[in-house]
Amino acid sequence: MQQTSIPVLISSEAESQDTEFKTCSDGRVPNDLWKTVSAFANGEGGQIICGVDPNGKIIGLSRENIDKLQLSILDMCTQTFSTPITPEIRYNNGILSVYIPPAPAQLRPIYSKKQGAGQGTYVRLGSSNRVANDDTIRRFSVAARGGAETIYYEDEDYHSVFNMATVNDYIRVVNQRKSNMYQAFTDKEVLTKLRAITKQADPTLFGLLAFGKDSSVQEIISPSVGIVITQYPGITKVNETNLNETYIDNREFIGNAKVQFEEAFSYLKAKLPIKGSVDSGGKRRDYLVIPEIAIREALANAIAHRDYSTYSSPIQIDIFSDRVEIINPGTSLIPIEQLDEAPSTARNPLLMSYLKDYGITDQKARGIRTIKVSIREAGLQAPSFTNIGQSFKVTLSASAFISSEDKKWLENFHPHNLNERQLNALAHVRNSSEGISNGEYRDINSMHNVRDDKKANKELRQLVAGGILSIVGENRARRYVLKNEYI
Repeated sequence: MQQTSIPVLISSEAESQDTEFKTCSDGRVPNDLWKTVSAFANGEGGQIICGVDPNGKIIGLSRENIDKLQLSILDMCTQTFSTPITPEIRYNNGILSVYIPPAPAQLRPIYSKKQGAGQGTYVRLGSSNRVANDDTIRRFSVAARGGAETIYYEDEDYHSVFNMATVNDYIRVVNQRKSNMYQAFTDKEVLTKLRAITKQADPTLFGLLAFGKDSSVQEIISPSVGIVITQYPGITKVNETNLNETYIDNREFIGNAKVQFEEAFSYLKAKLPIKGSVDSGGKRRDYLVIPEIAIREALANAIAHRDYSTYSSPIQIDIFSDRVEIINPGTSLIPIEQLDEAPSTARNPLLMSYLKDYGITDQKARGIRTIKVSIREAGLQAPSFTNIGQSFKVTLSASAFISSEDKKWLENFHPHNLNERQLNALAHVRNSSEGISNGEYRDINSMHNVRDDKKANKELRQLVAGGILSIVGENRARRYVLKNEYI
């Protein structure tokens, strides 16, 4: 069969973290398809495209095979696994698309009942499926029980490992904010209510994160439960002109969560580039190139949402000459495209509440929105949020949103009579290999009113009709990319 371009139904021309191709030319479910279903359900979800070979060549399916395949896949999803899965199945031009949604944390791991959890649990690594190791299965189990915060340490005396002055300070802060709610209780009773210690007075992981003394957090939990900040001289980790120069500075921050936040935040502010301006009174004012509030929110989110059931690495913050990257263990619990729209979901609700009481977080799902708006108002390139392996990465750029080169390039579109929002979108797309979504269009143009999604859709469609952009993907996967002649 002649090679055909992949239709709009398919958002990728190669297998990836969230896309897998299956030929299924005989209408039968491949023997290993359950592995992909398990991997997608245990991760961020994904689509299985039936009727396309592994190289992206369209084979196509007959109507008879389509019907048989749909029934077989539905039977497999509802009967094979530890928890029934409800896929979204769509058909278009001989191609069957099966979307496997991510399973809720309390239902994971999703595994084959026949194989058992040990050999029947799969995870997605790049474009391949791998059997989950014991540590991954343990993390699923911890998450299913509500997170790692209530893990406790029997051999430790909380009086020895907690900073009781920190405990008293927290009680004072809460009493001031919440009408003396803890005034009638002893310290031990308060710590038990907070679940910082068990009824047997054993310190919990949350208790150590909130009140741990000096390095006790790292000594008892893991050395990696901290923050490492590394500053590089250029835009990469390798200086090609001097291979012996790896970084300018490197610092590690340990202690309880509040101490980590305050010390790392202070250090970041001292290391980031600043700009100067002169106010109306003739006085000079210095301010961070990347808005302070964006740095604060990104750092607070990393601490609050870190996966404390894994100790593979610390929170890593890399400072480059043109950006800051913040990476924390644990992928986002909310799909990336819904980060600033979905209700707040806390991996560590006890820690979130603690940080809220100190005014570090607010638990109102406004952190991502605040980052995006502050970066946009500063005239910088839009921040990016991505899941990488089992980590979540935030990139905050120090570069202008529209460079002088972008402005010159945009002159090509003067005959199209585009509005400012459309020109902003084109500048964004020019600098993004992944194009732009409706939500991103609204973000970079500060469109936050009711029905702005419809306005954004109309303006993006105008760019498509004008031959400037083309569409890839459908529904949630729909993105708009530059036509080849403008790249």
